[in-house]
Amino acid sequence: MKDFIKYNVPIKNIDNLPSYPIPTLKDTLDRFLEWVEPLVSSVEFEKAKKTVEEFLITGDSKKLEEKIQELGNREEDSWIYDYWVKSHLLVRAPLTPHTNVPIIYENEKLLKFEVIERIAILMHSTAVVYKDFKENGAGEYWIKNKRYSSDEFHGLLASINDIKQGMDEYYINDECSEFIVFSYKNHLYNIQVIRNENVVPVGEILNTLKTIVLSNIEALVPNANYVTIGVDRDEAAKVLEKILVNEINQKAYQQIKDAIIVMNYDDIEVNGVYEELDNGSCNREYVNRWHGKGFQFSCTKNGIFSFIADHCFVDGGTEVYFINKLKKYIEKTTFVFEELTSNTIAKEIFFDLSQDIKKDLLDLKDGFDKCMDSFETRYVDFNGLSRDVLKEKGILSGDGFIHLAFQVAQYMTYESVKNTYISVDARRFFRGRTESNRPVSKESVSFAKEFLKKEKSKKDLYQMMKEALDEHHRRVKLCQSGQGVNRYLYVLESVYEDYGKEIGIVKKPDLFNIEAFKVIGDNHLSTTSFGHPDMKYLYFPPVQEHGFGIYYFVGPKSFMIITAYNEDLETMNKMILNLQECINGMLELHE
Repeated sequence: MKDFIKYNVPIKNIDNLPSYPIPTLKDTLDRFLEWVEPLVSSVEFEKAKKTVEEFLITGDSKKLEEKIQELGNREEDSWIYDYWVKSHLLVRAPLTPHTNVPIIYENEKLLKFEVIERIAILMHSTAVVYKDFKENGAGEYWIKNKRYSSDEFHGLLASINDIKQGMDEYYINDECSEFIVFSYKNHLYNIQVIRNENVVPVGEILNTLKTIVLSNIEALVPNANYVTIGVDRDEAAKVLEKILVNEINQKAYQQIKDAIIVMNYDDIEVNGVYEELDNGSCNREYVNRWHGKGFQFSCTKNGIFSFIADHCFVDGGTEVYFINKLKKYIEKTTFVFEELTSNTIAKEIFFDLSQDIKKDLLDLKDGFDKCMDSFETRYVDFNGLSRDVLKEKGILSGDGFIHLAFQVAQYMTYESVKNTYISVDARRFFRGRTESNRPVSKESVSFAKEFLKKEKSKKDLYQMMKEALDEHHRRVKLCQSGQGVNRYLYVLESVYEDYGKEIGIVKKPDLFNIEAFKVIGDNHLSTTSFGHPDMKYLYFPPVQEHGFGIYYFVGPKSFMIITAYNEDLETMNKMILNLQECINGMLELHE
């Protein structure tokens, strides 16, 4: 393990899953040139080709490739995993919603219970899943005859993104934690959910929660958790350092770090997608969150649940794995809320904060509110678009279709197609993560241009569309098999920065400075999608200026949640109208 991951428990490949493949440098750079060609000018592309040719014949390229192979051949590890964790810990933007996105959660079985009972059930069920993990470990699991690794589960529970200056650390509790932190009106309570190696009955947890919620406490503003909403994480780290000078606060913070999860209860009602997602990110009045905690649930007075997982150590697939584990336990269990003769009073976690520190914390809150107000979201229904409709038209990939529509809409909006980020799951390998598919191809750009010219027949356009979709599918398969482009190039440059002098590289290779190298990592459209009955929707802001953050879903009901900074709202509205027009037109191509 790298020293930025504070965890002493070995993560073993107990089910002998395949190791994460190590692509060759030449094959990766060949794909880089192929994928970047439609995104740069002919002059820049020729420069990229020449630079790649020159780089491959140098001794420097061989040294870097050998170092990556050395990292990839370590037992129980991969060449990508440490660097992927480190890349997120280096980010200095707010933890949420920029790195860690809120997801709306709804389990149908829980709907028949009172809201506070649902919270108790989730706390109890999480403790069951966590205890099982600590006793039996995390190995393989299967979805539709496909085997996946759940090694990331080590970092989801009883963990925290520990904010530091320069680069954060990731802390995972080595021992079996017995507590969940419950947050109410910004007060933090340590509630025992495992006692004497047994999970505490759900009725006892419920009674403890009722004691807190019915106590009529005044809101605590601010509390130490405000450090987790710092817009500049370095500034937040300075405030956290001041807080932790006090031994009382060190002990309180350790309780937060060691807790299995944080469960937040907001004494407000929210209605509609925008309010739900905004409050899922952060309660505007009290904060009532501890961002960076490996996993936290939030719940409103009217029963809107959301969750946030820290993205440094885990990806979306591991979140789905955990939600599935909860679902399985909740569905098979009969929950009984027995009346107890005595109430268990949870111990409040107390931070001793000076007036100067309180002012710093309130300043962090002001900055976060301005950050959240700097972008806006639209919910867009795609009427007429569904997977069944696409199948009728011979189109098997809803993701491919929607991404092709994104590209055509971009061309309508900008008269050019910009790069797009699509996360592709690579958890079929031990210590895999995600790869980044780049769907802009010669085939997709040709289709976008010809579709908008309206000169070719529907039959010809349909054939061009199929060719673009076939290329999209080919790239997805490459990414799933560990043969993508972006992750390798990121590690290649990172290995130079970390080991360049040590392995005898005197000058930074020109490859890392050319325009094409920068463009292949551009994320004008940063997109994600998943389908799970308990995970309803999410949102995240754009990851760069003048770009869009998009969550989309193509299913029985297809929709998109798109976010842009305020200065780009006019462009976003135009993009949405163009996208609707493109989807309708593309659906009409097949007669």
